[in-house]
Amino acid sequence: MNRHTNNLKQQIERVLRWEQSSHWRFRDFMQLSELIYKHTYRVVDAQELQIFWQSSTVISSSFLDTLAQFVDYEDWDDFCTRNFYGTVEVDEETEMLHAPMWEIPTRWVIAICWFSVIASLAVTILLIWKH
Repeated sequence: MNRHTNNLKQQIERVLRWEQSSHWRFRDFMQLSELIYKHTYRVVDAQELQIFWQSSTVISSSFLDTLAQFVDYEDWDDFCTRNFYGTVEVDEETEMLHAPMWEIPTRWVIAICWFSVIASLAVTILLIWKH
């Protein structure tokens, strides 16, 4: 359920095109409450919205229904159905399609950086010496 509520928040944020929700203040939640009322004709308290955004605490099922309707779903169940997160079965053939990842060790990166610094200094010294 937490995954669905986070997805619902993201969809609402995408519709609003406001700044990041982590920067929202109470007046933003009041404005969102008004927008939800204009779109769904259902009242959602701004403080409930703020609590939901900060902690994903669900006040009631009608609250989720209203938010889902705001982003053009019939209700919360419709939202969950249309945003289903299933499990993916991975067989041997599928695993072979993904090339194994090779990560460069940090020591190598540091050594290459130092080598390039030393090489740059050597070239600089040789160029100055030649003049």
